[in-house]
Amino acid sequence: MIDPRQTAVLTRRRTDEPFQDQTKRTRQWARTPHGMRLVFEGRNGPQEYTYTHLDKVLILENPSRFPLGEGSLAEVGGEVWSTATEVLRFDHPAGAWARVFYTTKEGEGYTTRPAEEVRVVDNAADRPRAAEVLGYWRDLVAHLPDLNGGPHPLKRAYESLSTVHSESVLARYLSGAPIEEEPDQRLPIFPFSSNMSQHDALLQSLRYPVSVIDGPPGTGKTQTILNVLATLSATPGVRVSVVSANNAAVDNVREKLEKLGFGCIVAGLGRREKKDAFFAAQDDRNAAVERLLESDDGEQTRDADTPVEDQLRLLEGQILKLQHDERALAQLRQELEGHQLEFRHFTRYMEGHEVADLDGVPLLHRDPDRILDFLVETQLAEENPAWPLRWVRRLRWLMKYGRLKGADPGDSAVVLELQRAYYEQRIAELAWQGTYLEEKLARADLPGMTARQRELSLNYFRDGLRERYGGRARKTYDQRTYLDRFDDFSTDYPIILSTCHSLRGSIGAHRLLDYLIIDEASQVDLLAAGLALASAKRVVVVGDLAQLPHIPESSAVESAGTVPLPEYDYARHNLLSSLQELYGEELPRTMLREHYRCDPAIIGFCNEKFYDRQLIPFTQSTPGSRPLVLHTTVEGNHMRSHREGGRSNQREIDVIEREVIPQHCAEIPRGEIGVISPYRRQVTKIGGILVADLESIEADTVHRFQGREKRAVIMSTVLDETWRGHTGTHFVDNPNLINVAVSRAQEKFVLVTNHDMMPKTRNLRDLMEYVRYHDPEYVPHRSSLVSVFDLLYQRYSERLTVLAGRLRGEMKYRSEDIIWTILQDILAEDRFRDLEAIPQMIVQNLLPDLEGLTDEEAAYVKHRCSLDFVIQRRVTRRPVLAIEVNGFAYHENMPERRTKDALKKSIMEKKNLPLLTLPTTGSGEETRIRAALESVVEQHG
Repeated sequence: MIDPRQTAVLTRRRTDEPFQDQTKRTRQWARTPHGMRLVFEGRNGPQEYTYTHLDKVLILENPSRFPLGEGSLAEVGGEVWSTATEVLRFDHPAGAWARVFYTTKEGEGYTTRPAEEVRVVDNAADRPRAAEVLGYWRDLVAHLPDLNGGPHPLKRAYESLSTVHSESVLARYLSGAPIEEEPDQRLPIFPFSSNMSQHDALLQSLRYPVSVIDGPPGTGKTQTILNVLATLSATPGVRVSVVSANNAAVDNVREKLEKLGFGCIVAGLGRREKKDAFFAAQDDRNAAVERLLESDDGEQTRDADTPVEDQLRLLEGQILKLQHDERALAQLRQELEGHQLEFRHFTRYMEGHEVADLDGVPLLHRDPDRILDFLVETQLAEENPAWPLRWVRRLRWLMKYGRLKGADPGDSAVVLELQRAYYEQRIAELAWQGTYLEEKLARADLPGMTARQRELSLNYFRDGLRERYGGRARKTYDQRTYLDRFDDFSTDYPIILSTCHSLRGSIGAHRLLDYLIIDEASQVDLLAAGLALASAKRVVVVGDLAQLPHIPESSAVESAGTVPLPEYDYARHNLLSSLQELYGEELPRTMLREHYRCDPAIIGFCNEKFYDRQLIPFTQSTPGSRPLVLHTTVEGNHMRSHREGGRSNQREIDVIEREVIPQHCAEIPRGEIGVISPYRRQVTKIGGILVADLESIEADTVHRFQGREKRAVIMSTVLDETWRGHTGTHFVDNPNLINVAVSRAQEKFVLVTNHDMMPKTRNLRDLMEYVRYHDPEYVPHRSSLVSVFDLLYQRYSERLTVLAGRLRGEMKYRSEDIIWTILQDILAEDRFRDLEAIPQMIVQNLLPDLEGLTDEEAAYVKHRCSLDFVIQRRVTRRPVLAIEVNGFAYHENMPERRTKDALKKSIMEKKNLPLLTLPTTGSGEETRIRAALESVVEQHG
């Protein structure tokens, strides 16, 4: 017999047929004058055959050998063969061939394929770093508890993870390889519409092999995923999967595709029940494909003279310009509402203060930036009265701002009146700018253009699917054998839906898809993520670190070995946070910023608290509505801990049933109301009382409400002020939990909590103070300090920096510039992220009144006394620390300044605002600032 490691014999009957490997049954061969003579092993003995046409027979010899073992794998037809032991390559003028040897239960087998179908690739699992991480993960998996009476499903899955394709995303992730551009040149399409952020996210997913889409609540992440899927599957040959930690997220994708008539391109795999339902519905699916091929949707809208690709590219550029204006309009509305609310507070604040009469002063009617310029310049002069000379200042102010009619800019009463004028002028300016943009967008007809883009995208998508299915007969697949025909199967079903841990079993353990989309990635643990990443060449990770993460299995964490590298720590990380720590600023990320779900006041809290003010609400408040409500129980401790586990608060349930729903949700249909709580026991009691009495109301835990939304959401905190109540604070006050709870509400969010309003909490307290801030008429108690004029001081700070630099060529004082830099660095740390610094705040803007001050102190306040920096809580604007930078020449060496500094210190003490003084002749400023901030955090949370 012929040695298969030396020779390959291939024959075919006709030249239009593929060659067949005849090596196993060939006993000998020889060239003769008449052609090629082969002797085959037949059933009845040797059979001789002479091929007179030499293009029907190939004799391949002298192969190149590629032994397989540690570090290398054989990929055959796009699938890794884990049992392959050796690859031979036969080169021939008619083309190269490869022979793959593999082990079987009976011994050894081999197959011969065209060389382009076979590759030798690296086994990334054998690389030292990857092997170490995989060993740690396997240790964790080995200690996972059984589920449903059997072994944890990850255990079997990890048995097949001994090989990792070097071109898989998992190989890149485990090695920490840099993410460099690998552009996919296909045409981006938007059959599900899009905005600027969603457009950028789609382009980035085509540009990089690993990309992240940050999808805060209500920003259209599912719509973005659908546009990515349409763009990819419009091209025949691409295979993509959408996975998540559970079926809910991927079912949402499937439902949206079905609604638009594209459910026929989706294979819903995963657990057995899912597969059963999918394979049982193939006849209906094939009929849907036929209807797609026969449809002529959109034919009447096609422009025969211009290719659809060119039309789409032209529309894309035009729409992006208008969407820039649309985003600017939304930001203007956001700023306008913020200024109007702040002005309401300012008007109430002014009731307790004297205001100068500036009638006839031209500056009152100038644009708001000019008013701010005057306030800044006079502040600079107040801080440094020797520069420039007084008469020079007065002359310049006269030329620039007009006659002041004797108004003293050092008088706080004058400053208050100018601040009032600023608010009025700025509000009018914002309203005018908004009207201008509204009219511009109306003339341009952005909705009409986006509808046209969507229609053309749908046409392009359908054309791609017709090309995919047009020349193919409809097939029916069997659950037991579809993996044997996976190339055909994935051509018919280019989008595969599954869970992370089921994907490898759904497509075959050693296949690579072109793209993988992981939704709700903050809930995907690293063990499940590793399995999914092993099955694709590129990945788009979609999630939100500010929402609830997965809960690691504590028993596995306690029993497993040491974490090899912090980036792969199962207990600390989900997939999204792991990628962030691994790549830092080099990770390609796009944040979806346009928000469409909640009332601006509701999402405003999440924006301020959790998203660094990056979200742009495209919703608008209903005039006269109260989107945020704080409803407290009467005095008394009403929380109860149950012996069998859990906590409940019957008083909060009574309040919700008898007061909250009748008073605050009367106009909202019961089916659009959700009642949530952090505690399952409370939810169970709510279900037995509220849901039974008030039909259609949904009640569930905050964790299970993630991904859902209601017009009205009522949250029961359960906590009270007892020591036992405080033991639950860490759980309930979790920032991710609070973020999810608030962002479920579209029109109204009601917080039902203890009468003392949980002063020892951090996030709940900020939420309650935010609710009260947005309802100026609700004043449950009177604070000795206020600082609600954040927007005023934001613009004031900007003008201060610009004008100080223009007037002197540098910041106002180098010493203050240094402290400002230190402050920004410290406040960027996660521990202090709830704080922000405001420069040059006028003391009178901090005090609701001058009660308790001496005449001298009151006069000093009225004379435009200011603080270099005020540290305040980001969300509630509550001041918690003041910082003064005292230069030697202007403070320590000037007796009159020392007197004023002493007055300022006394005022702050009386108003309970800590004051940190930093002399420029001292040292250790960063340490002192950090210590002061630590004290603030410990005291205020």
